[in-house]
Amino acid sequence: MRLLYKLAIAFVFVGSFIGCSKDFLDTKPTDTIGEKDAEGTLQGLNAILQGIHNMMYSYQFPQGFGYGQGSMNAQLDMLGDDMINTLSAYYMDVYRYTSTMNVVNDDGINYKAWDFYYTVIQHANKVIHGVEKLSNVSHNDRNTLLGEGHAFRAWAYHNLVQLFAKRYKKGDDNSQLGVIIRPVDKPEDHLPRATVAEVYALIDSDMAKSLDYLENANDKKIKNAIRYSTACGIAARIALTKSDWENAEKYAHLAITKSGASLQSGGDLLDGFRNYEATEWMWGYRQAPDQNYYYSHFFAHYSYNMSSRWLNGLRFAVNRDIYDLMGEKDARRGWWVCSDRGNKIPEDAYTGYFRGGTTNPQWEITGQSIKFKAKSATDSSGDMVLMRLAEMYYIKAEAQARQNKDAEAQTTLNTIMKTRDTDYNNAFTGTQLIDEIMRNKRIDLWMEGQRFFDMKRLGIIPNRLNSKNIQVYLTGTKKQTAISRNSGNNAVNLPNSLDSKFWQFAIPYAEIKGNPLVEQNEL
Repeated sequence: MRLLYKLAIAFVFVGSFIGCSKDFLDTKPTDTIGEKDAEGTLQGLNAILQGIHNMMYSYQFPQGFGYGQGSMNAQLDMLGDDMINTLSAYYMDVYRYTSTMNVVNDDGINYKAWDFYYTVIQHANKVIHGVEKLSNVSHNDRNTLLGEGHAFRAWAYHNLVQLFAKRYKKGDDNSQLGVIIRPVDKPEDHLPRATVAEVYALIDSDMAKSLDYLENANDKKIKNAIRYSTACGIAARIALTKSDWENAEKYAHLAITKSGASLQSGGDLLDGFRNYEATEWMWGYRQAPDQNYYYSHFFAHYSYNMSSRWLNGLRFAVNRDIYDLMGEKDARRGWWVCSDRGNKIPEDAYTGYFRGGTTNPQWEITGQSIKFKAKSATDSSGDMVLMRLAEMYYIKAEAQARQNKDAEAQTTLNTIMKTRDTDYNNAFTGTQLIDEIMRNKRIDLWMEGQRFFDMKRLGIIPNRLNSKNIQVYLTGTKKQTAISRNSGNNAVNLPNSLDSKFWQFAIPYAEIKGNPLVEQNEL
C-alpha cells in the first residue's frame, strides 16, 4: 500500500476530524459511514470538503513540527535565508536541508509534505468527481463545491511541484520531471511522474475552473473557506512562480479589491498573529473551543510565551541584512528582540525561550522572534493564518515592477508601507525598486512560508554565513560558534548554485518502495 493511502478515508469520516457536518454524521453511526455514502450525497461532499479545511489546521507533522499548514510554513521558511541560527537548537535537520533529503525513514519533512498535499488532492478529487455525478444540486452548491475543490487541488499540486521538482522556467518546455498526477478514477494505480509542464497545465486548468465557479457562487464572506478572492490569491501565487507578471498583477489586484480585507497598521500589527478577526487575514482558521492540541499546537512550537519544551529549542533570529533597513518608526520592528538595540524581553515571555535573560543570554540576541503569541503560558490556543492581504500587495508591486511599471509599483508599495511606517516613501526605480519590494515582503511574511518559494523561483542562493547577524553583531566565541553552525559539514546540503540538487526534496521512501514507476530525484 502506497504512502498516500496510509491516511485514506479515515481522514474524512472520523467525527472529531470533521466537527462541523453533524447533520450528515448523525444519519449513521460513525463506524458505518462509507466512502460511497459521502460521495453520493450533497451532505457527504460538504463533509469531505470540510475535512480538507480541517486538515489545514489539524494535520500533524513530525513530532516537534506542530500542526497544520501554518507549521509547514514555518518549516519552509527555515530553509530560506531570513531565519538565522547561531546557537544549539531544534529543527536543524530542516535548517540544514537533511530532512528534505530523507530517503531512509518516513519521518522527514519530505514525507510529510508528500503525504499532506496528496491527501488534500485525494479528497479534492472526491469532491470534484462526486459533484459531477450528483443531480438536483442547486447552482450555488455546485459552484461552491467545484470552486473550492478545484482550488484546493491546484493549491496542493502547486506546493508539491515547487518542493519536489526543478523550478518552472518561463519560455522553456519544462519537460523536467514534476510530480505524479493522481487520476480521479484510478487513484491507487502505479504511475510515473508527469513533467513540470503537464503538472502546471492541470494547475492552470483547475484554477480557471475554480475562478469561474466561485465568481458565480454566493460569497460566503468568511475566512475559513476558499472564496473567489482567496482563489485569486492562489492564482496570483501561481502566476508569480511562472514569471507570468501580467496575471500575477491581475489576480493580486482582484484579491485585494474583492476580499473585503483591509491592511492593519501600527500597533495593530503586534497582535501575536493569533486572531481570526484580524482585518488583514484573507484565509485562516479559528480554533474551536473544544479543539485543544496542547503541546502539539502551532503556538506551542513557534510562539514566544508558551511554557513549552519546544520553545527551549526555537533559536532563530531575523536576518539583520533586511531588518536594519527598516525605518525607526516601522511597527514591524516590534516582532523581534535585538539586544544591541536595547529591546526589552517581554514580561510574559517564557523563560526557557529567553534563557539567561540579559545577563547571560542563550538566545538569538541579534533578533529573536516575538511575532507569534499563544493565549497564555499554559494555553497554546490561537487561530491560524494562511494568507494575508499584505502578500497580495507585494505580489502586485513585484509584478508591476518587473513589467517596468515603476510608478505603479511605487504607489502599490507605498500604500502598504505607509501602514507599517508612517514616514515611509520610496522613489526607487528598476532593480532597486524590485529589491525594496522583496525586502519588505521578506520582513512582512517572515515565518509565513513564502521565502523558500521566492528563492527557488528567482535562483537566490542561501548566504546565511555572511549575514550581518554573524559577521557584524556577534563577536568572540559567539561569532565562532555561529560560523561553525553555518559552514562546513553543517552547510553541505544547502543549495550553492542555480541548479543544485538540494532545491528539490527527495521523493519519500514509502512512495519509491511501493511504486516501481516513480523516479527518484538526484540524491
